[in-house]
Amino acid sequence: MYFHRAGMSNKHSIAALRAKAGLTQVELAEKIGVSENTIANWEKGTASKWIKQLHRLCTTLNCTLDDLDPQPSPEEKSSHLLMPDHIDKVKRRCIALAQNRSKVATQIASHATLYDPALRYWLEQADQVMEQWCDDFQNLFDCDINCEAVINTLILQNLLNQLSVVQPDQIEYVRFCELVQQTELTSEFLNQYITFNENHFTRQLILQTPSLTVYLIGWRPSQIVEMHHHGNSLDAILVLEGEMTHWLMSVEECEQRKIPYEGCSNAQKYDGNYNTVKAGDYAFIDRRHAHQIQNLSDQNLVTLHFRFGAPPDDTNWSLSSKHCQHLLKWEHRDECIVVAP
Repeated sequence: MYFHRAGMSNKHSIAALRAKAGLTQVELAEKIGVSENTIANWEKGTASKWIKQLHRLCTTLNCTLDDLDPQPSPEEKSSHLLMPDHIDKVKRRCIALAQNRSKVATQIASHATLYDPALRYWLEQADQVMEQWCDDFQNLFDCDINCEAVINTLILQNLLNQLSVVQPDQIEYVRFCELVQQTELTSEFLNQYITFNENHFTRQLILQTPSLTVYLIGWRPSQIVEMHHHGNSLDAILVLEGEMTHWLMSVEECEQRKIPYEGCSNAQKYDGNYNTVKAGDYAFIDRRHAHQIQNLSDQNLVTLHFRFGAPPDDTNWSLSSKHCQHLLKWEHRDECIVVAP
């Protein structure tokens, strides 16, 4: 930065930089979480004093602005729990943006900046998601924002934050089960991923990360997956519709019967004892345990799966669907990639 006695030169003034970026005062205020009046005051010169102070601080400490505001660690992220109140405010702001009500959106962001660090974190995560649906983030108010997809992305991000505190092979089975049960995705969001195939069950991918895969399976009556295990992965299955017939086998039984890893051709149907899991209930599979699923009812079955570890390794994927508007992917646990089918 370069300064003269009257403050910053016009070339480097906030107003000039804002104009170069193609932003209005309202858009800039919304993007950084302050009021429009604050931007107007900054452009009148009230920002020059603290800008100089920040410049001197960085020079004295031999650091950058990024050093003064570092990205949160996995432990810090996990401390920002996504609470119902956060979900409500993020959704209100998404709706306000979708309806071009900039004042409401700015008020929510400003309140978070001043009083609620956790809400600010989740608003920033929401911005990263919405940014990817726009050719230019500067035109956010013109974007077609899918609020349900935004909210459910944050719900999944919250799960990832909690899981990422420890390595996948170190997280306790009970803790994994608890975290998944706290992850409540909305039916409006999940319904777009439901697909069926007359020949075999089909998976629809919702989220893919290096450690967590979330997908939905549609089962026609009588469709089955043979007894298999998932190696060192942890699995949770939520029945969304219908009734799931579920067989579960211990590590010892699995080894005795030489049950194969998922996707192997020598997997066989198992006819031992089973449980019936109804809509709204979970089935959990610990590491090295084997299991088998079948739809023995005369109705369709829909199951939601959380796989913490290696993803499923077979061909029963439906990678695109005319009903699926957004596919969520994370890279390096932090950056959310939204892929259109």
